[in-house]
Amino acid sequence: MKFRVLLVVSFASFCASACQMAKTSTPTAPTSVVTPASEPAPAAPPHESYPSDGPGIIAYVVAKYPEKLAAGVSYDERIANMQFLRDRVIEVGKCGGLDLGWNLKRGGPDVSNDFITERVNGDVIGHDIAFDYDNTSHPLQMYWGGGDFPTYKEYPQPTCQ
Repeated sequence: MKFRVLLVVSFASFCASACQMAKTSTPTAPTSVVTPASEPAPAAPPHESYPSDGPGIIAYVVAKYPEKLAAGVSYDERIANMQFLRDRVIEVGKCGGLDLGWNLKRGGPDVSNDFITERVNGDVIGHDIAFDYDNTSHPLQMYWGGGDFPTYKEYPQPTCQ
C-alpha cells in the first residue's frame, strides 16, 4: 500500500509541476514556411514565321511599315524610305530562307534603291520591288516583279526571331 501511495503522490506531484509549467510557459505556434509567390517564367518571344515567296514578303513588309509608304514627303525622305523598305524586304526574305541581296546598279558601285537580287541554284535573278518609287505625290507602291541584268551584292545575315 505504501507503494501505491508513493506512486499516487509521485504522479500527483508530476501533474502539478506539469500544470505549473503549462501556466508559465508560452506555447509556440507552428512555424509557417513562407514561399515566395511563384511567378511564371517570362515567355519566350513567339517564333515569327517569315514568308518565303516574293508577294508574301512584300505584303509582310508593307503591313509592318505602312508609314514608310506615305505620299507628300520630300524626295530625300522618299529615297530613305525606299532604302529602308528594300533592306527590310531582303531581311524578311533571308529569314524566310531565300538568298536575297542588294543589286549593284549597272554593275556597281551604287546599290539600287528599288531592285534586289536573288541567288537560286547558282543563278542570279533580279526583282523589281517598287513602282514609280521616286514619284512623291503618290503613296509608295511595292510589288514583286522581274528584272534584267542583276548584279548580286551580299547582304549581311539578319537576326531572325
